[in-house]
Amino acid sequence: MRLSIGFILLILLTLILAVFLIYRLGFELSFPWADSVYPRPIVELFLEHDGVLVPIRNDVLLEEPLPSDLKLVVRLSNNSSEPSLRGEFAAGVLLMLEGARVKGIEMRGFVGAIGVGENGSIVSPVNASIVELFADKLDPWSFVEARLNLHGEDGSDCVRLAYRGWIMDEDDRVLEPVSGLKEPYIARYPPESYPDNPPDSRWAGHEFMRYAVYRAAVCYLGG
Repeated sequence: MRLSIGFILLILLTLILAVFLIYRLGFELSFPWADSVYPRPIVELFLEHDGVLVPIRNDVLLEEPLPSDLKLVVRLSNNSSEPSLRGEFAAGVLLMLEGARVKGIEMRGFVGAIGVGENGSIVSPVNASIVELFADKLDPWSFVEARLNLHGEDGSDCVRLAYRGWIMDEDDRVLEPVSGLKEPYIARYPPESYPDNPPDSRWAGHEFMRYAVYRAAVCYLGG
């Protein structure tokens, strides 16, 4: 049986299309592509007292004077099916303290910490009132923690907290308008609200304080 030229061409085109689809599928499995699905960071703070974690939401009022040493648990969760990228500073938490300083840090998933001096310089996190905790990855529906031992300032009836978190998306990128370069999309907590809390690093360096934060306080009721 002789095959027509048209039928042969149809077979060849089908084979070419099949090879292309197999190649494209293998390529997409090997390299992540932008999908417009972002990580969802959530930061939670807990006061650890007698082995019990007390959530810090807004303000916490204590019936007893603040002890000189407090234990604060910081948790960063990724409440999304989208993972972070892999590498330094992939995710993290910024914590600012008033009325206390960091005495020590116990890592429970975070991989690094720095302190920030009053002029924006990097200092040891020990004895700092501004610290950043870093994770090198954060998978979907997972979390990392750290326990901070805080030393309260003499005579202070309150420890005031300001905090935020971030997770860098593994595949989606966004234009950073200052440099004009594309960089990983940074999902933030509090959530992005352009231009006050943009999903990029335009306020890196000395302007890092411009990103939005949540605030809370732990205070002695009789103070």
